[in-house]
Amino acid sequence: MELKYFIEKIKEECPDKAIDISESLELLRTVINDTIEVFGDKMNSAVSNRDFQRVNIYKDIAENAHYYENKIEEIISLLEVEEIQINEETDEEIERRTIPNYNEYLVDNKIEHTLYENFTHKRPFGFKLNENHVIEASTWKDVLVKTCELLMAIDEKKFMSFENNDTMNGKKKKYFSVNPNSMRKPRKIGDKIYIETNQSGNAIRNLIIKLLKEYDFKISDYKVYFRADYTNLNNR
Repeated sequence: MELKYFIEKIKEECPDKAIDISESLELLRTVINDTIEVFGDKMNSAVSNRDFQRVNIYKDIAENAHYYENKIEEIISLLEVEEIQINEETDEEIERRTIPNYNEYLVDNKIEHTLYENFTHKRPFGFKLNENHVIEASTWKDVLVKTCELLMAIDEKKFMSFENNDTMNGKKKKYFSVNPNSMRKPRKIGDKIYIETNQSGNAIRNLIIKLLKEYDFKISDYKVYFRADYTNLNNR
């Protein structure tokens, strides 16, 4: 089965899974991009040490990584589906209606999690950046909003520039805009700019990674804390 046909069938029969695959690939693409930068630093160090054999090795690795980065980007483009409404209230409804024993799904909210993890069927407790205190947030929308508020306080000019930064917005819709009319669920940041919150937990994770990179934070500087995990419930 050819890749294009395979992807088209996934988009037709289960568009929600096409979105899940795309979001997972976007995280992979980000990690590969970071890897290229690491080997760029290694190459510069090898040049300084006049170790030209390693320069060639690192160059080949970086070029191959870039090739796969482009291939992943092509697949992400093929997976693009028409915009759908993200219903983040699903897990909240589960809590109210279908959980027989709520305590079974609670997790230790003091355990740190990273942005490399899968946020599907997880409910957040909060997050922190560097060694700052934990900022509580009960939904992924709130995690995104409060992260944006924190970053805007650090550098407002940079944050406002995201409206016209193609890498910070979707191909067909804006995630940052001073005009909320084209957004499904806009939330205002700093009384100056809106962000789109109609996104899944993993899409929000990917956007936060982009935000951190723009602010020159390491992805490892950001920690997430979960309140509940409904993975087993949804796998029944």
